[in-house]
Amino acid sequence: MTLRAFLIGLFTSVLVSLWPAYTTYILRSARADYAHLSVAILLPFLALLLVNSCFSRTQRGLAPSELILIASMGMVAALAQGEWLAGYFLGVITAPVYFASPENGWADTLLTRLPEWSVVADRHAAIAFYEGLSPGAPFPWVSWMSPLFWWGCFFVAFFTANFCLVVVFRRQWMDCERLPFPLSAGLLKLTGESGQQGALMALWRDPRFKIGFFVVFCVFAWDIASWFTDLIPPIKANTDRQIFIGEGFPYLRFKANPMTIAFGYFTESNVLFSIWFFHLLTVLQVGLMNRLGFEMGSSDPWCSYHPAVGWQSFGGLLVFVVWGLWVARDHLSAVCRKAFTARGGDVDDSGELFSYRAAVFIFLACVLFSVLFFVQLGLSGWSALTFWGATLVLYIGLARIIVETGLIYLRTPITAQAFTWHLLGTAGIGPMNAMALGLAYTFIGDAKTLGVTTLAHIPSLGMAMDQRRRRRVPLAVGLAFIAGALAVFTFIIFQGNYTVGSYNFGSVSFNGSGDGGIGVWRLAASRIRDNAFATDWTRLGFLGFGAVLTLGLYALRYRFPALVLHPIGFAISASDVLRSGIASIFMVWLTKTLILRFGGLENYRRNTPLFMGFMIGFLAAIACGAIVDFIWFPGRGHKINGW
Repeated sequence: MTLRAFLIGLFTSVLVSLWPAYTTYILRSARADYAHLSVAILLPFLALLLVNSCFSRTQRGLAPSELILIASMGMVAALAQGEWLAGYFLGVITAPVYFASPENGWADTLLTRLPEWSVVADRHAAIAFYEGLSPGAPFPWVSWMSPLFWWGCFFVAFFTANFCLVVVFRRQWMDCERLPFPLSAGLLKLTGESGQQGALMALWRDPRFKIGFFVVFCVFAWDIASWFTDLIPPIKANTDRQIFIGEGFPYLRFKANPMTIAFGYFTESNVLFSIWFFHLLTVLQVGLMNRLGFEMGSSDPWCSYHPAVGWQSFGGLLVFVVWGLWVARDHLSAVCRKAFTARGGDVDDSGELFSYRAAVFIFLACVLFSVLFFVQLGLSGWSALTFWGATLVLYIGLARIIVETGLIYLRTPITAQAFTWHLLGTAGIGPMNAMALGLAYTFIGDAKTLGVTTLAHIPSLGMAMDQRRRRRVPLAVGLAFIAGALAVFTFIIFQGNYTVGSYNFGSVSFNGSGDGGIGVWRLAASRIRDNAFATDWTRLGFLGFGAVLTLGLYALRYRFPALVLHPIGFAISASDVLRSGIASIFMVWLTKTLILRFGGLENYRRNTPLFMGFMIGFLAAIACGAIVDFIWFPGRGHKINGW
């Protein structure tokens, strides 16, 4: 790690947090917080690669290891922008005070139980954030400093715990199980690691890359041109087309997402098949239950589109995680011996980002702080055990799935909050625990987790760096996360108080939408008042069914190794955002199958630039759309990208 790479990485960290906030809240244009490999870092990183290719001709360009560090810092900093962190966090800590009214009774139900240090407790400060400060009024520093400081400490501790977790699992996933890490592999190819200097320019010289680039770019460019005149009918390439199967059946979504197609090309064919196959089965299952009149209530926020398939999918994910821990038992035992015995065990951790002993003890310290932090918020006893246990399953499970599949648009099938609510009921939770579960939505990350899926790729990227320098990476990415969070929090709070007010950002986090902070507190308030809310045995029954079915899939795979059905497909089949990507997954599975069947492995490799062209053409279109909105449609922008 060099000083110039660190400084460029720090600048990039601030940039990747600020430009999406500006385009989303001020321009109302391109959002960059959908994917696990965020557009927020991909666009500036590709621009850096282009600039660096010019300097490389004079031997002054950045080396591949420097580019890897910058990419790592930017990937991590992007976790703070939008609905990865900033949107939900600021929405949750301000909504209960701002939206409280005599009609909803939140003053008695919520505000009397919320710790004042955990939210913006002053109503005047909350109003100023949503509607703007009165002319000449001073900024309410006192109201903001306490929640920002304490939540900031929690975010750093929780982030560090996640980082330690993926460092421990790096060897098992990368060396033992040989998982492909598609996101890391793509970035390494672009940086020119392993002697591939000028990889981006080499791609540009490939005719297949140009075909993929211009096909995608021209489609979206046509839509951009249609913004100026009604004479050009829009293609609406970013819009879902709904396919109805029958009355009572959920509709299928047809949408071709270039990034899903690009990364799906590097995913195993049997995994791709299993994903769309099990998703289709869940759609049929929900439709049949609706036609038969089976009713079990609505889904919780940010869960599956139907609670039955969401809970059975979580049961599959639970078995998937437990099975993965069992497979990794030898490695985890060696890590524990290294951490807790004087002799240190027989595992070599000299090549890791930091030692296993440091990883284990820092992880335990950060977990202890995180648990005690939520104890102070009111989460204790069985509620705490249930919530943190479900969080661990969801985080490890989704990280493991992303490093194997490269599916960058993915949510968990249910949330840890929903699991705790329905397992224990109101009697088992109580009002104070309900408050703490509401505050836990500050780091929900739109049910994408607080960045563990992104952090899981940092150790694999670090392995491509010089061994003596890679141990500086954790400090660099930690500072990048802090810099990115501070930058985007400051920007949003400033814009809310001194410009149009955050209510007018057009974001679900602040505009009163049920998908934002107000939805969290409506749910918490209603369940506190509902003393009849009890353990939902129906949902738990579907969880058990999903667990048994996944165990059966594992047994079949061991008995018949050629079986194409993969447990991953079932574990994520009920993910709500997967509905928008399922058509893309089907198309790339079919294309890849035909290429391998009739062209063989060599032809498959030759067509890789075509799919890289799809992705970069899409990114170029997003950048072009944001620039057009900045010049001609400020405040009235258009969204090109989505799930």
